[in-house]
Amino acid sequence: MSSVIANVVEIEAVHPHPNADRLFLARIKGWQAVIRKGEDGSPEFAPGERVVFIPPDSTLPREMAERLGVVSYLSERTNVEGERELVVRQVRLRGEPSFGLLVRPDDPRWPVGTDVREHYGIGKFRPPVRFSAGDAEPNHPLFQRYTEIENLRNFPGVLAPGEEVVVSEKIHGTNARVGWVEGELLAGSHGLQRKRPEPGEMATNTYWFPATLEPVRSLLDELRQSHPVAILYGEIYGSRVQSLHYGRRDGLGFAAFDILVGEHYLDYDDFIALCQRHGVETVPILDRGPFSLERIAELSRGNTTLPDQHIREGVVVRPVKERFDPEVGRVILKYLSDDYLLNDKLTAADATDL
Repeated sequence: MSSVIANVVEIEAVHPHPNADRLFLARIKGWQAVIRKGEDGSPEFAPGERVVFIPPDSTLPREMAERLGVVSYLSERTNVEGERELVVRQVRLRGEPSFGLLVRPDDPRWPVGTDVREHYGIGKFRPPVRFSAGDAEPNHPLFQRYTEIENLRNFPGVLAPGEEVVVSEKIHGTNARVGWVEGELLAGSHGLQRKRPEPGEMATNTYWFPATLEPVRSLLDELRQSHPVAILYGEIYGSRVQSLHYGRRDGLGFAAFDILVGEHYLDYDDFIALCQRHGVETVPILDRGPFSLERIAELSRGNTTLPDQHIREGVVVRPVKERFDPEVGRVILKYLSDDYLLNDKLTAADATDL
């Protein structure tokens, strides 16, 4: 799950709404928000103006929401603890998507970049968990969880224009890891290590299922010859997992997206070559080439490239060569499609991954 980012930003651009005379479209970072027309006919916010941007899936205390006059723009939802919270939502207004809230800063002296989460009481919505954790066991300290992937819309400047990147389809499933750690085969979800089931139950166990695939075992067996830690990360998908099932109505599918050896992730070309050599299915690649935010937004739209006709959840973007950034750490970012974000049935029903 990505971080909640709420800070002071400058509005980059404002354009007329194509379908509504009294509305405008404002661009903030990688987001778009619909804003109103003022009494004088100009937009309520101007290009270059400093505002507080509160992105979708952030939470606001009711007292603060009432003070800001934004309660009607929020949804009341049940979180992972079973409590009701007010959540910033995304909507489509007269055919145009609108994400998050724009409010004028309480202190006009705040510079761009000021973190306002504490001031406004902004949190991150954590939806209920779908999967039982009854088979959890203590995590081996070297069985590393996968990278927390930040939202590209919140960090559009991390990838430089023209930088060579790989864009893959983001599959709507559950994050899984399987690997050899100091001579022991381990499997788990993003946050939990899962107990090894009986041999006859492995193929039907959600998180041990990848370990029963011959290509996966072959790849990991090669790596364990020279690395005490070798972990394959991927997405498990199908009708038993999430709302979008990619044609897997009666079973599970697995698509790999990364490999950790020792303490380092493989560069993309090394990762894909290793998977191809062993026949391991990987997430679909949509593009490889120079980075452009507009191109990423375009690739996030449309239907899945897997065997079904439902929408594409979005994309994941990573540089061809591994690198780190002081803002986000390891550089790998996601860009969810407008259609997915605006589909309340999907976003409200889907669960967090443990």
